[in-house]
Amino acid sequence: MAVAAVVLGCSSPRDGNLDEFARWHEGARAQAQAGTLSWSEFYRQSFDRLTALPPSLQQDTRLENTVLLLSTARKYEAQEISAQQFASERDHIESQLQARLR
Repeated sequence: MAVAAVVLGCSSPRDGNLDEFARWHEGARAQAQAGTLSWSEFYRQSFDRLTALPPSLQQDTRLENTVLLLSTARKYEAQEISAQQFASERDHIESQLQARLR
């Protein structure tokens, strides 16, 4: 949710595509947290949606972090890292993203 708030707060009127992405992201993230969507699928869909957006610095930053998050999710789902490690890594990567988007 915080990531979506950052996107919405940083968007200009012509960034409607990022607003749309933020709305989708919030709902899909809730599904991943509820376990109805795998984390890796959530991040794969995020990557696909981001690459469809017009190029921008914000898009580049989000793509970079999404790749890291997808890799981390795949490690978690392959049981290479624990749920606690996954949550910690996810929080760290998302915090870095928020800081870079400010």
